Amino acid sequence: MAKLVAIGDSLTQGFQSGAILRTDLAYPTLVAKSLGLKVPTEFPIPTFPGSGLPLNLEDALRVMEQYLGQEIDTWEWVARFPALLHQYADSVEDLYERGAGSRPVSYGGSYHNLAVWGFKVVDSFTINSAYCDQTIKREEGWIEDDFFGLPAAPMYRTAKRVLNPNFHASKASWTQIDNLKAVVQKDGQLETLILWLGANDCLGTVIDLQVKDMTDADVEKLQQSGQINDPVARRQWNLTHLGLFEQDFKTLVTAIAKVIPATTQVFVGTVPHVTIPPISKGMGAFDGTYFEYYGSFFANAKSFGNPPKQRHLTKAQVIAIDQRIDGFNQVIRSTVGQQGPQWHMVDVGAILDELAVKRNRSSDSPGLRLIEYYRRRGQPDHPLLKLKPVPSILRLDTNNAIRLQGGLFSLDCIHPTTIGYGIVAEEFLTVMKAAGIAGADPSKLNWPEVIAHDTLLQAPPSLWDDIIQAAENNAGLWEMLLGLFT
Repeated sequence: MAKLVAIGDSLTQGFQSGAILRTDLAYPTLVAKSLGLKVPTEFPIPTFPGSGLPLNLEDALRVMEQYLGQEIDTWEWVARFPALLHQYADSVEDLYERGAGSRPVSYGGSYHNLAVWGFKVVDSFTINSAYCDQTIKREEGWIEDDFFGLPAAPMYRTAKRVLNPNFHASKASWTQIDNLKAVVQKDGQLETLILWLGANDCLGTVIDLQVKDMTDADVEKLQQSGQINDPVARRQWNLTHLGLFEQDFKTLVTAIAKVIPATTQVFVGTVPHVTIPPISKGMGAFDGTYFEYYGSFFANAKSFGNPPKQRHLTKAQVIAIDQRIDGFNQVIRSTVGQQGPQWHMVDVGAILDELAVKRNRSSDSPGLRLIEYYRRRGQPDHPLLKLKPVPSILRLDTNNAIRLQGGLFSLDCIHPTTIGYGIVAEEFLTVMKAAGIAGADPSKLNWPEVIAHDTLLQAPPSLWDDIIQAAENNAGLWEMLLGLFT
């Protein structure tokens, strides 16, 4: 009998610092190990060659450090850094468009972590490897080796590798749901399913710093054109219409309920408020909850301007995003509540709300949020609280490879670090234990091992502080550079 399967997006896949690589450190893997499962034999997970997809910021900085040393001088910024960045990106493109990353793997079964970064709710029951092939071919175009390009359609390359790892023609139409069905049919039973989707129905707003909201008229046009469930067509917008989200989520839950046994216990995560992570930086007047504006994570108050010169979100837009996320979570709770006692809510989004620094008026002592988080859970001596400084959700700031603040979010400022994923694993194990899942116990999570494997905690890249300082001093240039890769 299969013990555990997970369906989700980047948060469930284990995405860190701009890439998916260490699926062995994803929170479902940590949960699986705590349940006594052997990885990957009893909990099969996908693997990714090289530094992963699409661009591993941590690895890129460590590679550059070999050539530039621990600091970057003016000449190196002008000449060597751009050349090294191009060289690194080109190697990733070569690996995943023409090298080992473009070829099938020997594993022919269905993975038990089926998450794919970038997936919206609708993608879980629409995207398959055949669709991925079409999209990859279309996005590659006629230029095989782009000068500034990362691999074309990286999300779809990732999805193909997860959904159909050996590229078998018989599985070309398999979605996440079809793979879940295959696991159940192969093993006869499934004890536990993790389901956590919805973040990408709103995440693009803080990445793009632009709200592309889906209106009633947009939904009607999609329906009339027959594109209501077309993943590429839907990506014209980065904030899903609430009514369409409800339709998507109910379709997903109905599809899952049809393929899992009645005895399967399902644990469903809520959508985090994406306006809290350090991907966006509050600027201007602060009312205790919201800032007047939100810029890039490297925005500089001195050059930001009022009104802002750089791309940004307004206070009204951020409030609207948060309210839409609240609506998403109401849909999730209502839908899950209709499924019966085997379905359980895991309020992962509430963790981020608790750990928010500025909204909880803890700017003078960022680590206090984590201290109080564990005190409320009766764990005042938790291993994370022994770290100095105590980790927080603020942007990772360093000086000569020494962490000064942050620690719960990776270098992309939107995805957790390894210890951040450990906190998520704890929450799922807590709810699983309350539901009676055999062996589920948050105290069994191996925190010394989790901490030891967090490379940003143990030895952050020495060039990170140079990157942040340069970005703050030349925000316009960095906006342009980011545009080449996004």
